[in-house]
Amino acid sequence: MKKISFALALILTLTLITLCSCGGYVKSYSATILITSCQGDEASMEFDTFTGTNNFKLRRDGVAEHTLDLEASLVEGEMNVYIGVDGEKELLRTVKGGESYDETITLDGKYDNEKTIYIILESVGECVDGDFEFEYN
Repeated sequence: MKKISFALALILTLTLITLCSCGGYVKSYSATILITSCQGDEASMEFDTFTGTNNFKLRRDGVAEHTLDLEASLVEGEMNVYIGVDGEKELLRTVKGGESYDETITLDGKYDNEKTIYIILESVGECVDGDFEFEYN
């Protein structure tokens, strides 16, 4: 009985540590032909089909411009693009099928001192033929 109690306590502790260390942003998706990249202040995601949530951790270096460069296109579906800091997220754009964006977004003052942000992509149903690129300045 003691061994079972110890094993359950250990599993519970490891689960809590894992959940607390993920920063509140969970990746959970189903995709076909998914290509992602995330290095430093740049990230990208290209896919044939995508359903679910994915996120990227971007870290800027040097002088802050407080902007986010966004290039996005989607053939079918709807994708919400969020910015996340400290476990909270704020909607930046909703990209719908047939739309494309190539813009520089000036971030709110609350992100001025943030060296690290998360970009969270959340689909509304299934998305088809998407291409998303980000650069944090």
